[in-house]
Amino acid sequence: MKKFIVTTLLIGLLVGCQSSSTGQQRLKYRNNLSKLNASSSLISQDPWNFVQKQLHINIPENKRIQAEKQKILKNRVSLETNLQRSEPYIYYIVKQLNERKMPVELALIPVIESSYNQLATSHAKAAGLWQIVPITAKQYGLEQNRYFDSRRDFIQSTDAAINLLQYLNQRFDGDWLLTIAAYNAGESRIRKAIKWNQDKKLPTNFWALNLSKETMQYVPKFLALVDVLKNNEQYKLSLPTCEYENSLVRIELTQQISLEKIAQYSGISLDELLEYNAAYLKKVVKGGSYHLFIPTAYADNLITKLKELQLASPNIVDLMYLENINHSMPNSFDAIALTNNKYIKINDIDIRFYEKEHLRYSQIIYQVKNGDNLYKIAKNYKVKVNELIKWNKLTNSNKLKPGDKLTINIENR
Repeated sequence: MKKFIVTTLLIGLLVGCQSSSTGQQRLKYRNNLSKLNASSSLISQDPWNFVQKQLHINIPENKRIQAEKQKILKNRVSLETNLQRSEPYIYYIVKQLNERKMPVELALIPVIESSYNQLATSHAKAAGLWQIVPITAKQYGLEQNRYFDSRRDFIQSTDAAINLLQYLNQRFDGDWLLTIAAYNAGESRIRKAIKWNQDKKLPTNFWALNLSKETMQYVPKFLALVDVLKNNEQYKLSLPTCEYENSLVRIELTQQISLEKIAQYSGISLDELLEYNAAYLKKVVKGGSYHLFIPTAYADNLITKLKELQLASPNIVDLMYLENINHSMPNSFDAIALTNNKYIKINDIDIRFYEKEHLRYSQIIYQVKNGDNLYKIAKNYKVKVNELIKWNKLTNSNKLKPGDKLTINIENR
Protein backbone atom coordinates (compact mmCIF):
# COMPACT_ATOMS: atom_id res chain seq x y z
CA MET A 1 0.00 0.00 0.00
CA LYS A 2 1.09 3.51 -0.62
CA LYS A 3 2.65 5.34 2.29
CA PHE A 4 2.17 9.03 2.83
CA ILE A 5 1.97 11.74 5.45
CA VAL A 6 -1.52 12.78 6.54
CA THR A 7 -1.42 16.49 7.28
CA THR A 8 -3.35 18.43 9.85
CA LEU A 9 -5.88 19.00 7.09
CA LEU A 10 -7.58 15.78 8.23
CA ILE A 11 -9.07 17.51 11.25
CA GLY A 12 -10.66 20.22 9.13
CA LEU A 13 -12.05 17.71 6.68
CA LEU A 14 -13.61 15.55 9.36
CA VAL A 15 -15.31 18.54 10.91
CA GLY A 16 -16.47 19.76 7.49
CA CYS A 17 -17.98 16.43 6.51
CA GLN A 18 -20.07 16.21 9.65
CA SER A 19 -21.04 19.84 10.06
CA SER A 20 -23.72 21.87 8.28
CA SER A 21 -24.02 25.49 7.15
CA THR A 22 -27.00 27.70 7.79
CA GLY A 23 -30.38 26.73 6.32
CA GLN A 24 -30.23 29.78 4.04
CA GLN A 25 -26.88 28.74 2.57
CA ARG A 26 -27.99 25.14 2.09
CA LEU A 27 -31.17 26.26 0.30
CA LYS A 28 -29.05 28.39 -2.01
CA TYR A 29 -26.78 25.49 -2.96
CA ARG A 30 -29.75 23.15 -3.43
CA ASN A 31 -31.41 25.67 -5.74
CA ASN A 32 -28.26 25.67 -7.86
CA LEU A 33 -28.76 21.91 -8.39
CA SER A 34 -32.36 22.13 -9.59
CA LYS A 35 -31.44 21.50 -13.25
CA LEU A 36 -29.57 18.25 -12.62
CA ASN A 37 -30.94 14.98 -13.96
CA ALA A 38 -32.42 12.46 -11.51
CA SER A 39 -29.23 10.45 -10.92
CA SER A 40 -27.01 13.51 -10.51
CA SER A 41 -29.53 15.00 -8.13
CA LEU A 42 -29.41 11.88 -5.95
CA ILE A 43 -25.61 11.96 -6.03
CA SER A 44 -25.59 15.60 -4.90
CA GLN A 45 -27.86 14.74 -1.95
CA ASP A 46 -25.87 11.80 -0.57
CA PRO A 47 -23.05 10.42 -2.75
CA TRP A 48 -22.04 7.43 -0.63
CA ASN A 49 -25.66 6.40 -0.14
CA PHE A 50 -26.05 6.54 -3.94
CA VAL A 51 -22.93 4.37 -4.34
CA GLN A 52 -24.19 1.87 -1.78
CA LYS A 53 -27.47 1.43 -3.64
CA GLN A 54 -25.67 0.92 -6.98
CA LEU A 55 -23.23 -1.82 -5.94
CA HIS A 56 -23.75 -4.60 -8.50
CA ILE A 57 -20.46 -6.53 -8.65
CA ASN A 58 -21.04 -9.87 -6.91
CA ILE A 59 -18.69 -10.68 -4.06
CA PRO A 60 -17.63 -14.34 -3.97
CA GLU A 61 -16.92 -16.08 -0.69
CA ASN A 62 -13.27 -17.11 -0.73
CA LYS A 63 -10.34 -17.05 1.66
CA ARG A 64 -8.49 -14.22 -0.07
CA ILE A 65 -11.43 -11.83 0.16
CA GLN A 66 -12.13 -12.92 3.74
CA ALA A 67 -8.53 -12.19 4.73
CA GLU A 68 -8.73 -8.65 3.33
CA LYS A 69 -12.12 -8.09 4.92
CA GLN A 70 -10.72 -8.99 8.34
CA LYS A 71 -7.95 -6.42 7.90
CA ILE A 72 -10.49 -3.75 6.96
CA LEU A 73 -12.78 -4.49 9.90
CA LYS A 74 -9.84 -4.46 12.28
CA ASN A 75 -9.24 -0.87 11.16
CA ARG A 76 -12.86 0.17 10.72
CA VAL A 77 -12.22 3.69 12.04
CA SER A 78 -9.48 4.20 9.46
CA LEU A 79 -11.90 3.30 6.64
CA GLU A 80 -14.52 5.69 8.02
CA THR A 81 -11.90 8.43 8.09
CA ASN A 82 -10.90 7.76 4.48
CA LEU A 83 -14.51 7.82 3.31
CA GLN A 84 -15.05 11.12 5.13
CA ARG A 85 -11.96 12.57 3.50
CA SER A 86 -13.52 11.90 0.10
CA GLU A 87 -16.21 14.56 0.64
CA PRO A 88 -14.82 17.34 -1.60
CA TYR A 89 -14.20 14.92 -4.50
CA ILE A 90 -16.77 12.14 -4.35
CA TYR A 91 -19.62 14.01 -6.07
CA TYR A 92 -17.75 14.52 -9.33
CA ILE A 93 -16.18 11.04 -9.33
CA VAL A 94 -19.48 9.21 -8.83
CA LYS A 95 -21.25 11.40 -11.40
CA GLN A 96 -18.60 10.64 -14.04
CA LEU A 97 -18.68 6.89 -13.37
CA ASN A 98 -22.46 6.83 -13.45
CA GLU A 99 -22.70 8.81 -16.69
CA ARG A 100 -20.20 6.50 -18.38
CA LYS A 101 -22.16 3.44 -17.23
CA MET A 102 -19.15 2.20 -15.26
CA PRO A 103 -19.41 0.56 -11.81
CA VAL A 104 -19.69 3.26 -9.15
CA GLU A 105 -17.72 0.82 -6.98
CA LEU A 106 -14.64 2.22 -8.72
CA ALA A 107 -14.94 5.27 -6.46
CA LEU A 108 -13.33 2.99 -3.85
CA ILE A 109 -10.05 2.82 -5.80
CA PRO A 110 -8.76 6.12 -4.30
CA VAL A 111 -9.53 4.66 -0.85
CA ILE A 112 -6.97 1.93 -1.59
CA GLU A 113 -4.55 4.06 -3.56
CA SER A 114 -4.29 7.25 -1.52
CA SER A 115 -6.91 7.22 1.24
CA TYR A 116 -8.42 10.12 -0.73
CA ASN A 117 -5.40 12.30 -0.01
CA GLN A 118 -4.29 14.42 -2.99
CA LEU A 119 -0.87 14.92 -1.38
CA ALA A 120 -0.15 11.17 -1.32
CA THR A 121 3.04 10.04 -3.06
CA SER A 122 4.30 6.46 -3.34
CA HIS A 123 7.82 5.04 -3.43
CA ALA A 124 7.21 4.40 -7.16
CA LYS A 125 6.58 8.16 -7.67
CA ALA A 126 2.82 7.66 -8.14
CA ALA A 127 0.92 10.76 -7.07
CA GLY A 128 -2.52 12.14 -6.31
CA LEU A 129 -5.89 10.60 -5.46
CA TRP A 130 -5.52 7.91 -8.14
CA GLN A 131 -1.75 7.37 -7.66
CA ILE A 132 -0.86 7.85 -11.32
CA VAL A 133 2.76 7.08 -12.22
CA PRO A 134 4.72 9.43 -14.53
CA ILE A 135 4.63 7.14 -17.59
CA THR A 136 0.83 6.79 -17.39
CA ALA A 137 0.50 10.54 -16.91
CA LYS A 138 2.44 11.09 -20.13
CA GLN A 139 0.29 8.56 -22.02
CA TYR A 140 -2.88 10.33 -20.91
CA GLY A 141 -1.70 13.87 -21.55
CA LEU A 142 -1.28 14.93 -17.93
CA GLU A 143 1.09 17.88 -17.78
CA GLN A 144 4.07 17.71 -15.43
CA ASN A 145 6.63 20.46 -14.97
CA ARG A 146 8.40 22.22 -12.12
CA TYR A 147 5.33 24.36 -11.40
CA PHE A 148 2.36 22.09 -12.11
CA ASP A 149 1.60 18.37 -11.80
CA SER A 150 -1.74 17.38 -13.34
CA ARG A 151 -1.69 14.08 -11.45
CA ARG A 152 -2.63 16.14 -8.39
CA ASP A 153 -5.27 18.14 -10.27
CA PHE A 154 -8.53 16.63 -9.10
CA ILE A 155 -10.46 16.90 -12.38
CA GLN A 156 -7.63 16.06 -14.78
CA SER A 157 -6.42 13.07 -12.76
CA THR A 158 -9.94 11.74 -12.25
CA ASP A 159 -10.73 11.97 -15.95
CA ALA A 160 -7.44 10.28 -16.83
CA ALA A 161 -7.96 7.47 -14.29
CA ILE A 162 -11.51 6.81 -15.49
CA ASN A 163 -10.32 6.89 -19.13
CA LEU A 164 -7.64 4.35 -18.23
CA LEU A 165 -10.13 2.09 -16.44
CA GLN A 166 -12.51 2.28 -19.39
CA TYR A 167 -9.69 1.44 -21.81
CA LEU A 168 -8.51 -1.50 -19.69
CA ASN A 169 -12.02 -2.87 -19.36
CA GLN A 170 -12.40 -2.88 -23.13
CA ARG A 171 -8.97 -4.51 -23.52
CA PHE A 172 -9.96 -7.27 -21.08
CA ASP A 173 -13.32 -7.90 -22.75
CA GLY A 174 -15.43 -6.39 -19.97
CA ASP A 175 -13.84 -8.34 -17.08
CA TRP A 176 -13.76 -5.86 -14.20
CA LEU A 177 -11.52 -7.99 -11.96
CA LEU A 178 -8.82 -8.16 -14.63
CA THR A 179 -9.36 -4.44 -15.26
CA ILE A 180 -8.73 -3.55 -11.61
CA ALA A 181 -5.73 -5.89 -11.48
CA ALA A 182 -4.31 -4.15 -14.56
CA TYR A 183 -4.87 -0.73 -12.97
CA ASN A 184 -2.60 -1.87 -10.16
CA ALA A 185 -0.01 -3.95 -12.01
CA GLY A 186 -0.16 -2.61 -15.57
CA GLU A 187 -1.76 -4.12 -18.65
CA SER A 188 1.39 -5.87 -19.87
CA ARG A 189 1.91 -7.72 -16.58
CA ILE A 190 -1.64 -9.09 -16.66
CA ARG A 191 -1.27 -10.03 -20.33
CA LYS A 192 1.93 -11.89 -19.51
CA ALA A 193 0.22 -13.82 -16.70
CA ILE A 194 -2.69 -14.70 -18.99
CA LYS A 195 -0.29 -15.91 -21.69
CA TRP A 196 1.54 -18.06 -19.13
CA ASN A 197 -1.73 -19.72 -18.12
CA GLN A 198 -2.76 -20.23 -21.72
CA ASP A 199 0.52 -22.02 -22.42
CA LYS A 200 -0.20 -24.34 -19.47
CA LYS A 201 -3.84 -24.79 -20.56
CA LEU A 202 -5.01 -23.19 -17.32
CA PRO A 203 -8.00 -20.84 -16.91
CA THR A 204 -7.30 -17.14 -17.41
CA ASN A 205 -9.67 -15.57 -14.89
CA PHE A 206 -8.19 -13.29 -12.22
CA TRP A 207 -8.13 -15.92 -9.46
CA ALA A 208 -6.19 -18.32 -11.69
CA LEU A 209 -3.35 -15.91 -12.50
CA ASN A 210 0.07 -15.95 -10.86
CA LEU A 211 0.63 -12.27 -10.04
CA SER A 212 2.66 -10.23 -7.57
CA LYS A 213 1.65 -10.35 -3.91
CA GLU A 214 0.48 -6.73 -4.10
CA THR A 215 -1.88 -7.38 -7.02
CA MET A 216 -3.06 -10.69 -5.53
CA GLN A 217 -4.18 -8.65 -2.51
CA TYR A 218 -5.35 -5.54 -4.38
CA VAL A 219 -8.40 -7.02 -6.11
CA PRO A 220 -9.59 -8.99 -3.05
CA LYS A 221 -9.23 -5.81 -0.99
CA PHE A 222 -11.33 -3.90 -3.50
CA LEU A 223 -14.03 -6.60 -3.38
CA ALA A 224 -13.88 -6.70 0.42
CA LEU A 225 -14.41 -2.93 0.52
CA VAL A 226 -17.43 -3.27 -1.77
CA ASP A 227 -18.89 -5.94 0.52
CA VAL A 228 -18.31 -3.90 3.68
CA LEU A 229 -19.85 -0.81 2.11
CA LYS A 230 -22.82 -2.78 0.80
CA ASN A 231 -23.46 -4.30 4.23
CA ASN A 232 -22.28 -1.41 6.39
CA GLU A 233 -24.92 -1.95 9.09
CA GLN A 234 -23.95 -5.61 9.46
CA TYR A 235 -20.30 -4.61 9.81
CA LYS A 236 -21.08 -1.56 11.99
CA LEU A 237 -19.50 0.86 9.55
CA SER A 238 -20.72 4.45 9.55
CA LEU A 239 -21.06 6.02 6.11
CA PRO A 240 -20.21 9.75 6.00
CA THR A 241 -22.97 12.34 5.91
CA CYS A 242 -21.59 14.85 3.45
CA GLU A 243 -22.84 18.36 2.76
CA TYR A 244 -22.84 19.66 -0.81
CA GLU A 245 -21.47 23.05 0.25
CA ASN A 246 -18.23 21.23 1.07
CA SER A 247 -17.90 19.88 -2.49
CA LEU A 248 -15.45 21.65 -4.77
CA VAL A 249 -16.18 24.23 -7.44
CA ARG A 250 -13.75 25.52 -10.04
CA ILE A 251 -12.88 29.19 -10.52
CA GLU A 252 -11.03 30.28 -13.67
CA LEU A 253 -8.29 32.85 -13.06
CA THR A 254 -7.03 35.53 -15.38
CA GLN A 255 -3.79 36.36 -13.55
CA GLN A 256 -1.21 34.69 -11.36
CA ILE A 257 -1.98 34.67 -7.64
CA SER A 258 -0.56 32.86 -4.61
CA LEU A 259 -2.62 30.32 -2.72
CA GLU A 260 -1.75 32.22 0.44
CA LYS A 261 -3.67 35.25 -0.86
CA ILE A 262 -6.59 33.05 -1.90
CA ALA A 263 -6.75 31.69 1.65
CA GLN A 264 -6.78 35.22 3.04
CA TYR A 265 -9.52 36.39 0.65
CA SER A 266 -11.76 33.36 1.16
CA GLY A 267 -11.27 32.59 4.85
CA ILE A 268 -10.34 28.97 4.20
CA SER A 269 -7.26 27.56 5.94
CA LEU A 270 -4.12 27.48 3.81
CA ASP A 271 -3.50 23.79 4.57
CA GLU A 272 -6.95 22.85 3.32
CA LEU A 273 -6.57 24.98 0.20
CA LEU A 274 -3.17 23.44 -0.55
CA GLU A 275 -4.64 19.93 -0.68
CA TYR A 276 -7.46 20.92 -3.02
CA ASN A 277 -4.91 22.65 -5.28
CA ALA A 278 -2.00 20.28 -4.78
CA ALA A 279 -1.11 20.43 -8.49
CA TYR A 280 0.47 23.87 -7.97
CA LEU A 281 3.87 22.79 -6.73
CA LYS A 282 5.07 26.34 -5.97
CA LYS A 283 1.81 27.27 -4.18
CA VAL A 284 1.07 29.82 -6.92
CA VAL A 285 -1.88 29.58 -9.31
CA LYS A 286 -1.01 30.79 -12.78
CA GLY A 287 -3.49 32.47 -15.13
CA GLY A 288 -4.54 31.43 -18.61
CA SER A 289 -5.73 27.82 -18.64
CA TYR A 290 -5.10 27.40 -14.91
CA HIS A 291 -7.85 27.32 -12.36
CA LEU A 292 -8.57 27.11 -8.66
CA PHE A 293 -10.58 24.58 -6.64
CA ILE A 294 -12.38 25.67 -3.49
CA PRO A 295 -15.36 24.36 -1.48
CA THR A 296 -18.72 25.73 -2.60
CA ALA A 297 -19.30 27.41 0.77
CA TYR A 298 -16.31 29.74 0.21
CA ALA A 299 -16.84 30.43 -3.49
CA ASP A 300 -19.18 33.46 -3.52
CA ASN A 301 -17.14 35.63 -1.17
CA LEU A 302 -13.91 34.68 -2.91
CA ILE A 303 -15.08 35.41 -6.44
CA THR A 304 -16.51 38.77 -5.35
CA LYS A 305 -13.07 39.72 -4.06
CA LEU A 306 -11.27 38.35 -7.14
CA LYS A 307 -13.55 40.26 -9.48
CA GLU A 308 -12.84 43.47 -7.59
CA LEU A 309 -9.14 42.80 -8.24
CA GLN A 310 -9.85 41.70 -11.85
CA LEU A 311 -8.28 38.31 -11.19
CA ALA A 312 -11.10 35.97 -12.12
CA SER A 313 -13.57 35.25 -14.91
CA PRO A 314 -17.21 35.83 -13.97
CA ASN A 315 -18.31 32.22 -13.58
CA ILE A 316 -18.10 29.66 -10.81
CA VAL A 317 -18.06 26.19 -12.39
CA ASP A 318 -20.19 23.72 -10.42
CA LEU A 319 -18.53 20.35 -11.07
CA MET A 320 -21.88 18.54 -11.13
CA TYR A 321 -22.54 20.37 -14.40
CA LEU A 322 -19.05 19.83 -15.81
CA GLU A 323 -18.98 17.47 -18.78
CA ASN A 324 -15.98 15.33 -19.69
CA ILE A 325 -15.86 15.04 -23.47
CA ASN A 326 -12.47 13.30 -23.70
CA HIS A 327 -13.52 9.71 -23.28
CA SER A 328 -14.35 6.70 -25.45
CA MET A 329 -17.74 5.13 -25.88
CA PRO A 330 -18.87 2.72 -23.15
CA ASN A 331 -19.06 -1.01 -23.85
CA SER A 332 -22.05 -2.11 -25.91
CA PHE A 333 -22.61 -4.98 -23.46
CA ASP A 334 -23.20 -5.20 -19.71
CA ALA A 335 -19.64 -5.66 -18.38
CA ILE A 336 -20.83 -6.05 -14.77
CA ALA A 337 -23.17 -8.92 -15.73
CA LEU A 338 -20.38 -10.49 -17.77
CA THR A 339 -18.01 -10.28 -14.79
CA ASN A 340 -20.57 -11.69 -12.37
CA ASN A 341 -21.41 -14.62 -14.67
CA LYS A 342 -17.74 -15.38 -15.30
CA TYR A 343 -16.84 -15.63 -11.62
CA ILE A 344 -20.03 -16.91 -10.01
CA LYS A 345 -18.89 -20.54 -9.68
CA ILE A 346 -15.25 -20.01 -8.69
CA ASN A 347 -14.60 -21.00 -5.07
CA ASP A 348 -11.81 -21.92 -2.65
CA ILE A 349 -11.43 -25.37 -4.20
CA ASP A 350 -10.66 -23.78 -7.55
CA ILE A 351 -8.25 -21.28 -5.98
CA ARG A 352 -6.34 -24.06 -4.20
CA PHE A 353 -6.02 -25.88 -7.54
CA TYR A 354 -4.68 -22.73 -9.21
CA GLU A 355 -2.15 -22.21 -6.41
CA LYS A 356 -0.88 -25.80 -6.75
CA GLU A 357 -0.48 -25.33 -10.50
CA HIS A 358 1.54 -22.17 -9.92
CA LEU A 359 3.94 -24.13 -7.72
CA ARG A 360 4.44 -26.71 -10.48
CA TYR A 361 6.21 -24.23 -12.71
CA SER A 362 9.03 -21.74 -12.48
CA GLN A 363 9.93 -19.05 -14.98
CA ILE A 364 13.54 -18.08 -15.58
CA ILE A 365 15.28 -15.56 -17.82
CA TYR A 366 18.17 -17.19 -19.68
CA GLN A 367 20.97 -15.11 -21.21
CA VAL A 368 22.25 -16.55 -24.49
CA LYS A 369 25.97 -17.48 -24.53
CA ASN A 370 28.50 -18.11 -27.27
CA GLY A 371 27.76 -21.39 -29.06
CA ASP A 372 24.11 -21.51 -27.94
CA ASN A 373 21.24 -22.42 -30.22
CA LEU A 374 17.57 -23.12 -29.53
CA TYR A 375 17.96 -26.88 -29.76
CA LYS A 376 20.78 -26.91 -27.21
CA ILE A 377 18.96 -24.57 -24.80
CA ALA A 378 15.71 -26.55 -25.10
CA LYS A 379 17.53 -29.83 -24.42
CA ASN A 380 19.32 -28.42 -21.35
CA TYR A 381 16.04 -27.23 -19.79
CA LYS A 382 13.92 -30.18 -21.01
CA VAL A 383 11.51 -28.07 -23.03
CA LYS A 384 10.60 -28.03 -26.72
CA VAL A 385 12.11 -25.73 -29.34
CA ASN A 386 8.68 -24.61 -30.50
CA GLU A 387 7.86 -23.69 -26.89
CA LEU A 388 10.91 -21.44 -26.72
CA ILE A 389 9.84 -19.80 -29.98
CA LYS A 390 6.29 -19.31 -28.70
CA TRP A 391 7.24 -18.00 -25.25
CA ASN A 392 9.64 -15.46 -26.73
CA LYS A 393 7.73 -14.59 -29.92
CA LEU A 394 10.79 -15.39 -32.01
CA THR A 395 10.41 -14.68 -35.73
CA ASN A 396 13.90 -15.77 -36.78
CA SER A 397 15.27 -18.50 -34.52
CA ASN A 398 18.56 -18.62 -36.41
CA LYS A 399 19.59 -15.13 -35.32
CA LEU A 400 20.21 -15.72 -31.63
CA LYS A 401 23.24 -13.81 -30.43
CA PRO A 402 25.17 -13.71 -27.14
CA GLY A 403 23.47 -11.44 -24.63
CA ASP A 404 19.92 -12.10 -25.89
CA LYS A 405 17.48 -12.99 -23.10
CA LEU A 406 14.98 -15.83 -23.34
CA THR A 407 12.01 -16.57 -21.08
CA ILE A 408 11.87 -20.28 -20.17
CA ASN A 409 9.02 -21.97 -18.26
CA ILE A 410 10.29 -24.96 -16.30
CA GLU A 411 8.14 -27.65 -14.72
CA ASN A 412 9.23 -28.39 -11.14
CA ARG A 413 9.68 -32.11 -10.64
